[in-house]
Amino acid sequence: MMPARGQNRTRTRAGTQARGRHATWTPRRDQIRRGRAEHQEILTTKRRQLKMLVSTLQPLESTEDANFQDFVKALNPSHEIPSRSVIRSQLLSIYSEEEQKLGSLLASTDNIVLTCELWSSNAEDSYLTVACHFVDIHGNLKSYMLRTASLFGDDSAANIQNQLSAIMTAWRVKEKVHTVIRAGIPQLKNVKTKWTHMPCFADTLNLIFKDLMSDDELMNVLRKCQNIVRFFKNDSEVERQLREIQNSLNMNQDELIVYSGDRWLPWLQMLQRLTEQYKAMVMVLDERGKTDFMLNENDKEKISKIISALKPLMNATSSMKGGFQTISAMLPLLKRLMDNLREEQRNNDVANKLLSRCKVKFGDINNHVLAPITFLDPRFKNQLGDRNKNQAMDQIKKKLAGGPASPSAAELDDVLDRYLSYEPTVEASNPLAWWRHTGKKNFGELSKLALKELGVVSTAVPLERAFSSAGDQFCNLRRSINPENLNMILFLNSNWSSKP
Repeated sequence: MMPARGQNRTRTRAGTQARGRHATWTPRRDQIRRGRAEHQEILTTKRRQLKMLVSTLQPLESTEDANFQDFVKALNPSHEIPSRSVIRSQLLSIYSEEEQKLGSLLASTDNIVLTCELWSSNAEDSYLTVACHFVDIHGNLKSYMLRTASLFGDDSAANIQNQLSAIMTAWRVKEKVHTVIRAGIPQLKNVKTKWTHMPCFADTLNLIFKDLMSDDELMNVLRKCQNIVRFFKNDSEVERQLREIQNSLNMNQDELIVYSGDRWLPWLQMLQRLTEQYKAMVMVLDERGKTDFMLNENDKEKISKIISALKPLMNATSSMKGGFQTISAMLPLLKRLMDNLREEQRNNDVANKLLSRCKVKFGDINNHVLAPITFLDPRFKNQLGDRNKNQAMDQIKKKLAGGPASPSAAELDDVLDRYLSYEPTVEASNPLAWWRHTGKKNFGELSKLALKELGVVSTAVPLERAFSSAGDQFCNLRRSINPENLNMILFLNSNWSSKP
Protein backbone atom coordinates (compact mmCIF):
# COMPACT_ATOMS: atom_id res chain seq x y z
CA MET A 1 0.00 0.00 0.00
CA MET A 2 1.39 3.47 -0.94
CA PRO A 3 2.09 5.86 1.98
CA ALA A 4 -0.01 8.95 2.38
CA ARG A 5 1.38 12.23 1.05
CA GLY A 6 1.87 13.63 4.53
CA GLN A 7 3.68 10.55 5.66
CA ASN A 8 6.01 10.76 2.68
CA ARG A 9 6.82 14.42 3.37
CA THR A 10 7.44 13.62 7.04
CA ARG A 11 9.86 10.83 6.17
CA THR A 12 11.66 13.03 3.65
CA ARG A 13 12.09 15.80 6.24
CA ALA A 14 13.31 13.28 8.78
CA GLY A 15 15.82 11.86 6.31
CA THR A 16 17.08 15.33 5.48
CA GLN A 17 17.47 16.16 9.18
CA ALA A 18 19.29 12.89 9.75
CA ARG A 19 21.64 13.57 6.90
CA GLY A 20 22.23 17.05 8.24
CA ARG A 21 23.07 15.67 11.69
CA HIS A 22 25.38 13.12 10.06
CA ALA A 23 27.15 15.86 8.09
CA THR A 24 28.08 17.67 11.30
CA TRP A 25 30.57 14.90 12.31
CA THR A 26 31.57 13.21 9.02
CA PRO A 27 34.89 14.67 7.63
CA ARG A 28 34.59 16.38 4.32
CA ARG A 29 36.44 15.06 1.31
CA ASP A 30 38.94 17.91 1.31
CA GLN A 31 39.72 17.20 4.97
CA ILE A 32 40.34 13.55 4.13
CA ARG A 33 42.57 14.51 1.22
CA ARG A 34 44.43 16.98 3.41
CA GLY A 35 44.98 14.32 6.06
CA ARG A 36 46.26 11.86 3.50
CA ALA A 37 48.55 14.48 2.00
CA GLU A 38 49.95 15.36 5.42
CA HIS A 39 50.54 11.68 6.18
CA GLN A 40 52.28 11.21 2.84
CA GLU A 41 54.41 14.30 3.49
CA ILE A 42 55.47 12.87 6.87
CA LEU A 43 56.46 9.59 5.21
CA THR A 44 58.33 11.43 2.44
CA THR A 45 60.15 13.61 4.98
CA LYS A 46 61.24 10.54 6.94
CA ARG A 47 62.55 8.94 3.75
CA ARG A 48 64.40 12.11 2.79
CA GLN A 49 65.97 12.35 6.22
CA LEU A 50 67.05 8.72 6.05
CA LYS A 51 68.38 9.22 2.53
CA MET A 52 70.49 12.13 3.76
CA LEU A 53 72.01 9.92 6.46
CA VAL A 54 72.55 7.01 4.07
CA SER A 55 74.03 9.06 1.22
CA THR A 56 76.50 10.82 3.52
CA LEU A 57 77.21 7.73 5.66
CA GLN A 58 76.14 9.42 8.88
CA PRO A 59 75.19 7.54 12.08
CA LEU A 60 71.45 7.51 12.79
CA GLU A 61 71.99 9.50 15.97
CA SER A 62 73.22 12.48 13.91
CA THR A 63 69.68 13.87 13.79
CA GLU A 64 69.64 14.06 17.59
CA ASP A 65 72.47 16.57 17.56
CA ALA A 66 71.27 19.86 19.07
CA ASN A 67 72.85 21.99 16.33
CA PHE A 68 71.18 19.94 13.59
CA GLN A 69 67.82 20.24 15.34
CA ASP A 70 68.27 24.01 15.74
CA PHE A 71 69.05 24.29 12.04
CA VAL A 72 65.91 22.35 11.03
CA LYS A 73 63.72 24.37 13.42
CA ALA A 74 65.08 27.57 11.94
CA LEU A 75 63.99 26.39 8.50
CA ASN A 76 60.58 25.11 9.65
CA PRO A 77 59.58 25.61 13.30
CA SER A 78 56.61 23.24 12.95
CA HIS A 79 58.65 20.33 11.62
CA GLU A 80 59.00 17.38 13.96
CA ILE A 81 62.31 15.60 13.53
CA PRO A 82 61.82 11.81 13.66
CA SER A 83 63.54 10.13 16.59
CA ARG A 84 66.37 7.66 16.16
CA SER A 85 64.01 4.73 16.79
CA VAL A 86 61.64 5.97 14.08
CA ILE A 87 64.51 6.43 11.62
CA ARG A 88 65.84 2.95 12.41
CA SER A 89 62.39 1.49 11.79
CA GLN A 90 62.37 3.28 8.44
CA LEU A 91 65.86 1.95 7.72
CA LEU A 92 64.75 -1.63 8.39
CA SER A 93 61.65 -1.22 6.22
CA ILE A 94 63.41 0.28 3.19
CA TYR A 95 66.33 -2.14 3.49
CA SER A 96 63.85 -5.01 3.35
CA GLU A 97 62.15 -3.49 0.28
CA GLU A 98 65.41 -2.99 -1.61
CA GLU A 99 66.71 -6.41 -0.56
CA GLN A 100 63.63 -8.09 -2.08
CA LYS A 101 63.96 -6.07 -5.31
CA LEU A 102 67.58 -7.07 -5.70
CA GLY A 103 66.80 -10.71 -4.90
CA SER A 104 64.22 -10.80 -7.71
CA LEU A 105 66.68 -9.19 -10.09
CA LEU A 106 69.45 -11.68 -9.31
CA ALA A 107 67.04 -14.61 -9.73
CA SER A 108 66.74 -13.75 -13.43
CA THR A 109 70.49 -13.32 -13.95
CA ASP A 110 72.75 -16.14 -15.17
CA ASN A 111 76.34 -14.89 -14.90
CA ILE A 112 77.52 -12.91 -11.86
CA VAL A 113 80.85 -11.38 -10.86
CA LEU A 114 81.58 -10.50 -7.24
CA THR A 115 83.93 -7.89 -5.86
CA CYS A 116 85.11 -8.05 -2.27
CA GLU A 117 86.97 -5.53 -0.15
CA LEU A 118 88.59 -6.20 3.23
CA TRP A 119 88.73 -3.19 5.55
CA SER A 120 88.95 -2.33 9.26
CA SER A 121 87.08 0.05 11.54
CA ASN A 122 89.81 -0.30 14.19
CA ALA A 123 92.57 -2.71 15.19
CA GLU A 124 90.09 -5.34 16.40
CA ASP A 125 87.19 -5.13 13.94
CA SER A 126 87.52 -6.06 10.28
CA TYR A 127 84.79 -6.31 7.64
CA LEU A 128 84.24 -7.92 4.28
CA THR A 129 82.16 -5.85 1.85
CA VAL A 130 80.83 -7.79 -1.15
CA ALA A 131 79.16 -6.40 -4.29
CA CYS A 132 77.82 -8.09 -7.43
CA HIS A 133 78.01 -7.18 -11.12
CA PHE A 134 76.20 -8.51 -14.20
CA VAL A 135 75.12 -7.51 -17.70
CA ASP A 136 71.43 -6.73 -18.14
CA ILE A 137 69.29 -7.47 -21.21
CA HIS A 138 70.15 -4.07 -22.72
CA GLY A 139 73.90 -4.58 -22.50
CA ASN A 140 74.47 -2.37 -19.47
CA LEU A 141 76.80 -3.33 -16.65
CA LYS A 142 74.84 -3.32 -13.38
CA SER A 143 76.46 -3.15 -9.94
CA TYR A 144 74.85 -3.68 -6.53
CA MET A 145 76.07 -4.01 -2.97
CA LEU A 146 75.24 -7.37 -1.40
CA ARG A 147 76.49 -7.39 2.16
CA THR A 148 79.04 -6.10 4.67
CA ALA A 149 79.93 -8.87 7.11
CA SER A 150 82.01 -8.64 10.28
CA LEU A 151 84.95 -11.07 10.40
CA PHE A 152 85.11 -10.81 14.21
CA GLY A 153 88.86 -10.30 14.16
CA ASP A 154 89.55 -13.43 12.08
CA ASP A 155 91.16 -12.38 8.78
CA SER A 156 92.23 -15.91 7.81
CA ALA A 157 91.66 -17.16 4.28
CA ALA A 158 89.35 -19.88 5.61
CA ASN A 159 87.08 -17.41 7.42
CA ILE A 160 86.97 -15.01 4.48
CA GLN A 161 86.06 -17.90 2.18
CA ASN A 162 83.35 -19.04 4.61
CA GLN A 163 81.87 -15.54 4.80
CA LEU A 164 81.99 -15.14 1.03
CA SER A 165 80.32 -18.51 0.54
CA ALA A 166 77.63 -17.66 3.12
CA ILE A 167 76.82 -14.40 1.31
CA MET A 168 76.51 -16.21 -2.02
CA THR A 169 74.22 -18.80 -0.43
CA ALA A 170 72.04 -16.17 1.25
CA TRP A 171 71.50 -14.42 -2.09
CA ARG A 172 71.09 -17.73 -3.98
CA VAL A 173 73.85 -16.92 -6.49
CA LYS A 174 76.50 -19.50 -5.59
CA GLU A 175 76.11 -21.43 -8.83
CA LYS A 176 76.05 -18.24 -10.91
CA VAL A 177 79.31 -16.66 -9.69
CA HIS A 178 82.27 -17.30 -12.00
CA THR A 179 84.77 -14.58 -10.95
CA VAL A 180 85.66 -12.73 -7.74
CA ILE A 181 87.71 -9.50 -7.81
CA ARG A 182 89.47 -8.87 -4.51
CA ALA A 183 91.00 -5.77 -2.91
CA GLY A 184 93.18 -5.93 0.18
CA ILE A 185 92.87 -9.72 0.51
CA PRO A 186 96.24 -11.30 -0.36
CA GLN A 187 95.16 -14.33 1.72
CA LEU A 188 93.01 -15.54 -1.17
CA LYS A 189 95.72 -15.34 -3.83
CA ASN A 190 96.55 -19.07 -3.87
CA VAL A 191 93.27 -20.47 -2.52
CA LYS A 192 91.62 -22.97 -4.87
CA THR A 193 87.94 -22.31 -5.57
CA LYS A 194 85.40 -23.13 -8.26
CA TRP A 195 85.39 -19.48 -9.28
CA THR A 196 88.32 -17.42 -10.61
CA HIS A 197 90.05 -15.02 -8.19
CA MET A 198 91.54 -11.84 -9.67
CA PRO A 199 93.23 -8.84 -8.01
CA CYS A 200 91.76 -5.34 -8.18
CA PHE A 201 93.62 -3.22 -10.74
CA ALA A 202 93.49 -0.03 -8.65
CA ASP A 203 94.56 -1.86 -5.50
CA THR A 204 97.52 -3.34 -7.39
CA LEU A 205 98.65 0.11 -8.55
CA ASN A 206 98.46 1.41 -4.99
CA LEU A 207 100.49 -1.58 -3.75
CA ILE A 208 103.14 -0.86 -6.38
CA PHE A 209 103.38 2.73 -5.16
CA LYS A 210 103.49 1.52 -1.55
CA ASP A 211 106.47 -0.67 -2.47
CA LEU A 212 108.09 2.37 -4.05
CA MET A 213 107.62 4.35 -0.83
CA SER A 214 109.61 1.74 1.10
CA ASP A 215 112.72 3.41 -0.34
CA ASP A 216 114.04 5.54 2.57
CA GLU A 217 115.43 8.28 0.33
CA LEU A 218 112.13 8.72 -1.46
CA MET A 219 110.13 8.58 1.76
CA ASN A 220 112.31 11.25 3.40
CA VAL A 221 111.62 13.63 0.51
CA LEU A 222 107.88 12.90 0.63
CA ARG A 223 107.76 13.56 4.39
CA LYS A 224 109.63 16.83 3.90
CA CYS A 225 107.01 17.89 1.35
CA GLN A 226 104.25 16.97 3.81
CA ASN A 227 105.84 19.11 6.52
CA ILE A 228 106.16 22.10 4.19
CA VAL A 229 102.52 21.94 3.16
CA ARG A 230 101.35 21.45 6.77
CA PHE A 231 103.31 24.55 7.82
CA PHE A 232 101.29 26.65 5.38
CA LYS A 233 97.97 24.89 5.97
CA ASN A 234 98.11 25.07 9.78
CA ASP A 235 98.91 28.76 10.14
CA SER A 236 96.39 31.21 8.67
CA GLU A 237 98.82 34.14 8.89
CA VAL A 238 101.48 32.24 6.97
CA GLU A 239 98.94 31.24 4.32
CA ARG A 240 97.73 34.86 4.04
CA GLN A 241 101.31 35.99 3.47
CA LEU A 242 101.73 33.32 0.78
CA ARG A 243 98.62 34.55 -1.05
CA GLU A 244 99.87 38.14 -0.97
CA ILE A 245 103.19 37.15 -2.53
CA GLN A 246 101.44 35.00 -5.15
CA ASN A 247 99.18 37.90 -6.01
CA SER A 248 102.15 40.24 -6.45
CA LEU A 249 103.80 37.69 -8.74
CA ASN A 250 100.58 37.03 -10.70
CA MET A 251 100.68 33.36 -9.70
CA ASN A 252 97.79 30.96 -9.39
CA GLN A 253 96.46 30.60 -5.85
CA ASP A 254 95.21 27.03 -5.92
CA GLU A 255 94.59 25.28 -2.61
CA LEU A 256 97.57 23.38 -1.26
CA ILE A 257 97.05 19.65 -0.78
CA VAL A 258 98.33 17.63 2.16
CA TYR A 259 98.12 13.84 2.01
CA SER A 260 99.45 11.00 4.16
CA GLY A 261 97.76 7.85 2.82
CA ASP A 262 99.12 5.25 0.40
CA ARG A 263 97.22 6.14 -2.80
CA TRP A 264 99.54 7.29 -5.55
CA LEU A 265 97.25 9.85 -7.22
CA PRO A 266 96.72 12.15 -4.18
CA TRP A 267 100.49 12.04 -3.61
CA LEU A 268 101.08 13.13 -7.20
CA GLN A 269 98.53 15.93 -6.84
CA MET A 270 100.18 17.14 -3.62
CA LEU A 271 103.65 17.22 -5.20
CA GLN A 272 102.41 18.98 -8.35
CA ARG A 273 100.63 21.68 -6.36
CA LEU A 274 103.72 22.15 -4.16
CA THR A 275 106.08 22.61 -7.10
CA GLU A 276 103.68 25.05 -8.79
CA GLN A 277 103.68 27.32 -5.74
CA TYR A 278 107.16 26.72 -4.37
CA LYS A 279 108.61 29.95 -5.80
CA ALA A 280 106.30 31.99 -3.55
CA MET A 281 106.50 29.51 -0.67
CA VAL A 282 110.28 29.74 -0.42
CA MET A 283 110.02 33.53 -0.02
CA VAL A 284 107.72 33.07 2.96
CA LEU A 285 109.97 30.39 4.46
CA ASP A 286 113.02 32.64 4.09
CA GLU A 287 111.27 35.60 5.73
CA ARG A 288 110.04 33.40 8.58
CA GLY A 289 113.44 31.83 9.16
CA LYS A 290 112.21 28.33 8.31
CA THR A 291 115.27 27.37 6.31
CA ASP A 292 115.02 23.75 7.50
CA PHE A 293 111.81 23.45 5.45
CA MET A 294 113.47 24.57 2.23
CA LEU A 295 114.13 22.01 -0.48
CA ASN A 296 117.72 21.53 -1.61
CA GLU A 297 118.66 20.77 -5.20
CA ASN A 298 118.72 17.02 -4.57
CA ASP A 299 115.21 17.21 -3.08
CA LYS A 300 113.92 19.14 -6.08
CA GLU A 301 115.44 16.67 -8.51
CA LYS A 302 113.93 13.72 -6.64
CA ILE A 303 110.48 15.35 -6.55
CA SER A 304 110.71 16.06 -10.28
CA LYS A 305 111.53 12.40 -10.94
CA ILE A 306 108.65 11.18 -8.76
CA ILE A 307 106.20 13.43 -10.61
CA SER A 308 107.54 12.34 -14.02
CA ALA A 309 107.35 8.67 -12.98
CA LEU A 310 103.77 8.93 -11.74
CA LYS A 311 102.43 10.90 -14.69
CA PRO A 312 102.24 7.80 -16.93
CA LEU A 313 99.97 6.22 -14.30
CA MET A 314 97.75 9.30 -14.35
CA ASN A 315 97.69 9.42 -18.17
CA ALA A 316 96.87 5.71 -18.40
CA THR A 317 94.03 5.81 -15.89
CA SER A 318 92.54 9.15 -17.00
CA SER A 319 90.52 7.37 -19.69
CA MET A 320 88.73 5.25 -17.07
CA LYS A 321 85.25 6.53 -16.27
CA GLY A 322 83.34 6.50 -12.98
CA GLY A 323 81.62 3.51 -11.45
CA PHE A 324 82.89 0.12 -12.61
CA GLN A 325 84.56 -0.69 -15.91
CA THR A 326 85.04 -3.98 -17.74
CA ILE A 327 88.45 -5.54 -17.25
CA SER A 328 88.92 -5.90 -21.02
CA ALA A 329 90.26 -2.32 -21.09
CA MET A 330 93.14 -3.13 -18.73
CA LEU A 331 95.57 -4.80 -21.14
CA PRO A 332 95.64 -1.88 -23.63
CA LEU A 333 95.93 0.46 -20.65
CA LEU A 334 98.84 -1.52 -19.21
CA LYS A 335 100.61 -1.50 -22.57
CA ARG A 336 100.39 2.31 -22.74
CA LEU A 337 101.59 2.54 -19.14
CA MET A 338 104.59 0.24 -19.69
CA ASP A 339 105.58 1.96 -22.93
CA ASN A 340 105.50 5.39 -21.26
CA LEU A 341 107.52 4.16 -18.27
CA ARG A 342 110.14 2.66 -20.62
CA GLU A 343 110.53 6.04 -22.28
CA GLU A 344 110.78 7.80 -18.93
CA GLN A 345 113.19 5.35 -17.26
CA ARG A 346 116.14 6.32 -19.44
CA ASN A 347 116.93 9.32 -17.25
CA ASN A 348 114.76 8.55 -14.24
CA ASP A 349 115.69 5.93 -11.64
CA VAL A 350 112.25 6.32 -9.95
CA ALA A 351 110.49 5.43 -13.22
CA ASN A 352 112.86 2.48 -13.62
CA LYS A 353 111.89 1.15 -10.17
CA LEU A 354 108.20 1.71 -10.91
CA LEU A 355 108.47 -0.16 -14.23
CA SER A 356 110.27 -3.04 -12.55
CA ARG A 357 107.51 -3.38 -9.93
CA CYS A 358 104.79 -3.16 -12.62
CA LYS A 359 106.39 -6.05 -14.49
CA VAL A 360 106.37 -8.17 -11.34
CA LYS A 361 102.76 -7.33 -10.38
CA PHE A 362 101.15 -7.37 -13.83
CA GLY A 363 103.24 -9.98 -15.61
CA ASP A 364 104.17 -10.22 -19.29
CA ILE A 365 101.74 -7.98 -21.17
CA ASN A 366 102.71 -9.67 -24.46
CA ASN A 367 101.45 -13.04 -23.23
CA HIS A 368 98.85 -12.09 -20.64
CA VAL A 369 96.01 -13.87 -18.87
CA LEU A 370 93.64 -11.05 -19.86
CA ALA A 371 94.25 -11.56 -23.59
CA PRO A 372 91.06 -13.64 -24.20
CA ILE A 373 88.85 -11.02 -22.52
CA THR A 374 90.55 -8.20 -24.44
CA PHE A 375 90.13 -10.16 -27.68
CA LEU A 376 86.37 -10.35 -27.06
CA ASP A 377 86.14 -6.56 -26.72
CA PRO A 378 85.38 -5.20 -30.23
CA ARG A 379 87.21 -1.98 -29.33
CA PHE A 380 90.57 -3.65 -28.62
CA LYS A 381 90.59 -6.98 -30.53
CA ASN A 382 93.07 -5.64 -33.13
CA GLN A 383 95.42 -4.09 -30.56
CA LEU A 384 96.78 -7.46 -29.38
CA GLY A 385 100.17 -8.73 -30.53
CA ASP A 386 100.51 -12.12 -32.20
CA ARG A 387 101.29 -14.02 -28.98
CA ASN A 388 98.31 -12.56 -27.13
CA LYS A 389 96.01 -13.02 -30.12
CA ASN A 390 96.98 -16.66 -30.68
CA GLN A 391 96.70 -17.44 -26.98
CA ALA A 392 93.31 -15.73 -26.81
CA MET A 393 91.91 -17.65 -29.78
CA ASP A 394 93.13 -20.98 -28.39
CA GLN A 395 91.53 -20.29 -25.01
CA ILE A 396 88.23 -19.18 -26.57
CA LYS A 397 88.08 -22.31 -28.75
CA LYS A 398 88.58 -24.51 -25.68
CA LYS A 399 85.77 -22.72 -23.81
CA LEU A 400 83.34 -23.01 -26.73
CA ALA A 401 84.19 -26.62 -27.57
CA GLY A 402 83.40 -29.74 -25.56
CA GLY A 403 79.62 -29.51 -25.17
CA PRO A 404 77.12 -31.78 -26.97
CA ALA A 405 75.89 -28.91 -29.15
CA SER A 406 79.27 -27.24 -29.56
CA PRO A 407 80.30 -25.92 -32.99
CA SER A 408 82.92 -27.85 -34.95
CA ALA A 409 86.55 -26.75 -35.16
CA ALA A 410 85.94 -25.43 -38.68
CA GLU A 411 82.89 -23.47 -37.52
CA LEU A 412 84.87 -21.98 -34.62
CA ASP A 413 87.68 -20.91 -36.95
CA ASP A 414 85.15 -19.33 -39.28
CA VAL A 415 83.33 -17.32 -36.60
CA LEU A 416 86.61 -16.09 -35.05
CA ASP A 417 88.00 -15.08 -38.45
CA ARG A 418 84.80 -13.22 -39.30
CA TYR A 419 84.85 -11.50 -35.90
CA LEU A 420 88.46 -10.41 -36.39
CA SER A 421 87.72 -8.95 -39.81
CA TYR A 422 84.64 -7.07 -38.57
CA GLU A 423 85.15 -3.30 -38.24
CA PRO A 424 86.32 -2.41 -34.68
CA THR A 425 84.07 -0.15 -32.64
CA VAL A 426 85.21 3.22 -31.30
CA GLU A 427 86.80 3.26 -27.85
CA ALA A 428 83.95 5.32 -26.36
CA SER A 429 81.33 2.71 -27.36
CA ASN A 430 79.72 0.10 -25.09
CA PRO A 431 81.10 -3.38 -25.95
CA LEU A 432 78.41 -5.08 -23.87
CA ALA A 433 75.58 -3.45 -25.81
CA TRP A 434 77.42 -4.32 -29.06
CA TRP A 435 77.45 -8.00 -28.13
CA ARG A 436 73.78 -7.89 -27.04
CA HIS A 437 72.74 -6.72 -30.50
CA THR A 438 75.28 -6.68 -33.37
CA GLY A 439 77.49 -9.43 -31.96
CA LYS A 440 74.62 -11.77 -31.16
CA LYS A 441 73.20 -11.35 -34.67
CA ASN A 442 76.49 -11.95 -36.48
CA PHE A 443 78.51 -14.29 -34.26
CA GLY A 444 75.98 -16.47 -32.44
CA GLU A 445 77.39 -18.50 -29.53
CA LEU A 446 80.45 -16.27 -29.26
CA SER A 447 78.21 -13.52 -27.89
CA LYS A 448 77.26 -15.59 -24.81
CA LEU A 449 80.91 -16.11 -23.88
CA ALA A 450 81.72 -12.45 -24.60
CA LEU A 451 78.94 -11.13 -22.34
CA LYS A 452 80.06 -13.45 -19.56
CA GLU A 453 83.76 -12.51 -19.82
CA LEU A 454 83.24 -8.78 -20.39
CA GLY A 455 81.05 -8.63 -17.27
CA VAL A 456 84.22 -9.00 -15.17
CA VAL A 457 85.07 -5.60 -13.67
CA SER A 458 88.55 -4.13 -13.26
CA THR A 459 88.32 -2.80 -9.71
CA ALA A 460 86.78 -3.97 -6.45
CA VAL A 461 85.52 -0.48 -5.64
CA PRO A 462 84.03 2.26 -7.87
CA LEU A 463 86.68 4.12 -9.86
CA GLU A 464 85.89 7.46 -8.21
CA ARG A 465 86.93 5.89 -4.89
CA ALA A 466 89.81 3.88 -6.32
CA PHE A 467 91.85 6.75 -7.76
CA SER A 468 91.25 9.71 -5.47
CA SER A 469 91.31 10.90 -1.87
CA ALA A 470 87.50 10.53 -1.93
CA GLY A 471 88.18 6.88 -1.24
CA ASP A 472 89.88 7.79 2.04
CA GLN A 473 86.97 10.02 3.01
CA PHE A 474 84.47 7.24 2.26
CA CYS A 475 86.48 4.79 4.37
CA ASN A 476 86.68 7.20 7.30
CA LEU A 477 82.93 7.84 7.22
CA ARG A 478 81.92 4.19 7.18
CA ARG A 479 84.16 3.49 10.18
CA SER A 480 81.96 5.76 12.30
CA ILE A 481 78.72 3.83 11.66
CA ASN A 482 77.25 1.62 14.36
CA PRO A 483 78.06 -2.03 13.44
CA GLU A 484 74.40 -2.91 14.01
CA ASN A 485 73.36 -0.57 11.18
CA LEU A 486 76.51 -0.79 9.06
CA ASN A 487 75.38 -3.41 6.55
CA MET A 488 72.00 -1.76 5.92
CA ILE A 489 73.42 1.75 5.50
CA LEU A 490 76.19 0.66 3.11
CA PHE A 491 73.69 -1.47 1.19
CA LEU A 492 71.30 1.47 0.71
CA ASN A 493 74.16 3.89 0.03
CA SER A 494 74.99 1.81 -3.01
CA ASN A 495 71.60 0.48 -4.12
CA TRP A 496 68.84 2.87 -3.10
CA SER A 497 67.22 4.79 -5.92
CA SER A 498 67.89 8.52 -6.13
CA LYS A 499 64.16 9.18 -5.89
CA PRO A 500 62.90 10.44 -2.47
